[in-house]
Amino acid sequence: MLSPEPILLNLSFATLEIHENCVISTIKEGILFDKEERKQLYEVFKQHFRQKPFVYISNRKNDYTVNPTSYLQEDDFAQLMGMAVLCYSKSTYDNALFEKRFYKQEFHVFYSFQTCEHWAKEVLFSKN
Repeated sequence: MLSPEPILLNLSFATLEIHENCVISTIKEGILFDKEERKQLYEVFKQHFRQKPFVYISNRKNDYTVNPTSYLQEDDFAQLMGMAVLCYSKSTYDNALFEKRFYKQEFHVFYSFQTCEHWAKEVLFSKN
């Protein structure tokens, strides 16, 4: 699942690691993640995952804000099998649980990368 040498992309609002079946994002400090940022992510998804299933892991090590209504857009990407949020604090965990209410696909919140990775493998295996 994780590539030994992922493609690294530096966007104005985030750093992305593109792996074979996974995108790991680290949103930059102080960003308001909203519809425009989501649209840019989906453009990256189209470039790298047009025909294959993948998962998205949001590495929440920085402090930023997510507008949960940005998840309500109807431009869902069919190959995106689900989203995991990697949290480092209880407040980030609680915020992610709130966001989950707005997301239509699989959405899980974890405190360790190993748990995110295990979840991702299960999701990808179950879809094949």
